[in-house]
Amino acid sequence: MKPLKPLAVGAAVVVCLGLSACAGSMGRNGISRSEPLGREIDLGKVVAVNQWAERRGATVVWVNYPVRQSRDRPSGG
Repeated sequence: MKPLKPLAVGAAVVVCLGLSACAGSMGRNGISRSEPLGREIDLGKVVAVNQWAERRGATVVWVNYPVRQSRDRPSGG
């Protein structure tokens, strides 16, 4: 049974690499999007919240970044 062990390990490695390649691909999968849909990330709020958390010894994990509302955006002209 010695030849089966390297074969099983090799198969497991190939499966893991295949799954990680699928997980890292970007595209239209319902989770990630390639364009921001006209939304602009509110970097001021992100920085303020991250600094507030850091001063208190906490860590922030952003699931959805805050976006500026259309009225909050600086005008182009």
